[in-house]
Amino acid sequence: MRALLLVALLAGAARAQDLVYGVIPETDQLFHRLLADPRQPQTTVRFYRLGGENLADVALGNTWGWARWRIPGAGGEDWICQLNVAGMGFSRFRLHSLVNEFQTIDFFLNVPVEVRRGRFSAQVMAFHESSHLGDDYIRRTRDTGFRYSIEGVRTVFSYEVRPDVRVYGGGTGVFHGVPSGQRGALQYGFEVRSPELGLSKRHESWVYLAQDFKNYGRSGWNLNSKTDLGLRVGLPKGARALRVHVGYFGGRSEYGQLHKNREHYWDAGVSFDF
Repeated sequence: MRALLLVALLAGAARAQDLVYGVIPETDQLFHRLLADPRQPQTTVRFYRLGGENLADVALGNTWGWARWRIPGAGGEDWICQLNVAGMGFSRFRLHSLVNEFQTIDFFLNVPVEVRRGRFSAQVMAFHESSHLGDDYIRRTRDTGFRYSIEGVRTVFSYEVRPDVRVYGGGTGVFHGVPSGQRGALQYGFEVRSPELGLSKRHESWVYLAQDFKNYGRSGWNLNSKTDLGLRVGLPKGARALRVHVGYFGGRSEYGQLHKNREHYWDAGVSFDF
């Protein structure tokens, strides 16, 4: 225990380019989270209307840094690498005046490795996903769903064209899936943010527009599109922030149990970045 404490203290003392190297580092500093992707590990709530009903997506998740190190690079600029562990529960509720109906939940367990060099960053992640219907939904519809579970590797590359403009793209490979015949996915998008708004001396704030696209093999490679327009207020050099956003989703449902359903809706929500 003393040895681990000593390592943590030494890691906290070693700084380069405002990034700590060692154990238990901060997250969301190397490969920044994709703001419009609802399946990024995060804590968030979104409200919307779909099919004449009031619905809410509630996600409880986080990413924990395990270790950060650097690899010397050519031209005097090093590669910075980090190992994380992430998890999330991503659920949908049907809101009703009497009883809110728990419809479905997807669970995620991810082990991402992130790298950064200058404006370029990437994330290579081993993952597990499973999807389950809620008891309330089963009692009302008599639909017991099916077993849904996949494991694979997801890779996303990101480049900051300018400090306020980012583009990204990558794909998912599936090693094992239930039901059988599960296929991978493509993902790509962009993010644009405003100059610092100066709302607070202690916190940075900016408006952002984020666009995420996905093509799932399970849906015949049809396009899923998620757009978010939001305000982010947070610490200047940390990942902790509050985001308030509105958005639009069009495509096949992101939930594993409901992925055959076509959905189009506007939403409003709040997200907490830790």
